[in-house]
Amino acid sequence: MHGFSIYLGKPINKTYIRQMVDLGYSTIFTSVQIPEEDESTKYSYLGELLDYLSNDSLTYMIDINPSLLNRSFFQFLKQYTSAAFIIRIDHSTSIEIIREIVDNGFQCCLNASILSESLLCQLKAQLNDFQRLCYCHNYYPRPDTGLTASYVNSQNRLILKYNHNADIYGFIVGTTKRGPLYKGLPTIEATRDIHPIVSGQLLLDHHTQHVLIGDPYFEAEQAQKLIAALRDRHFKLAIDLYDQQCEYILQYQHTVRVDNPEHVIRSQESRHYCQFSLQPNYIRMRTYGDITIDNQLNGRYQGELQLIKQPLPQHPHVNIVGHVETHDLPLLECLRPNDTFEFNIISRS
Repeated sequence: MHGFSIYLGKPINKTYIRQMVDLGYSTIFTSVQIPEEDESTKYSYLGELLDYLSNDSLTYMIDINPSLLNRSFFQFLKQYTSAAFIIRIDHSTSIEIIREIVDNGFQCCLNASILSESLLCQLKAQLNDFQRLCYCHNYYPRPDTGLTASYVNSQNRLILKYNHNADIYGFIVGTTKRGPLYKGLPTIEATRDIHPIVSGQLLLDHHTQHVLIGDPYFEAEQAQKLIAALRDRHFKLAIDLYDQQCEYILQYQHTVRVDNPEHVIRSQESRHYCQFSLQPNYIRMRTYGDITIDNQLNGRYQGELQLIKQPLPQHPHVNIVGHVETHDLPLLECLRPNDTFEFNIISRS
């Protein structure tokens, strides 16, 4: 249930919304309590958003001050029968408010960034529908105020201690930043200026199940690559090709071996893809980001494809056939056993 954010300070961008939904982003985060937004128009824009997507089965997470919850607001949401609504309250949490949200048929979301063990104990003891709670971390517009990965990990472990199947959400930065600071909206401070897939993977590695793009816009190509990585565990790597005798092997999809070692990423299928004898070529020291394929001197290992993660000495049996482009190098740290990957050849030497 990875998603994106739509803010209600100006008319909604229907083209962008349709693009993201069609790519497979199934959760939309929005807020009705942002100080910079016009109180007189935000609810009409929310209605416009819900009307536009009324035929799509999506989940909406609405961040709201509990004081704004009332019968008319609940009735307004209930008319959209194809939608699932999560009401997020980030402060003034009480048993009564949570019960009111749940009793009206909605899921209640708590602020994962500030949740305490004492509150979780209280909620588990007093709520009949404790399992219906979900959790979403804050995003942090001001630089240097975001959370550490270790803190996100500890908060998520605390939540999972009380609810092993809890849904936990966190934010990464988009490509067009939201004002007034325009510095991105991440949960983890260290992800403010790094590759979005790496940002998302860091959240997943620390027990956050769902990644939300915090900022109001995410470029289409990056959005496609992100959802493919997070949802489908598939990665597309831009590369420079050196050895054209091996190009046909690089045109296949590859799977990371289950027994993958520490210093390289091994393709599960590449030896089976190899159809011709590969001559020794481009023999040199192997560096981070190199793509290697074993040549005919390596016998039955001919065709073995590896992505290099640590410097390794040159070997007469191993051809350097290409290199991952600088922008995609961080993705090597995201690949896990059974993930799939493919290559996009940008240049040929």
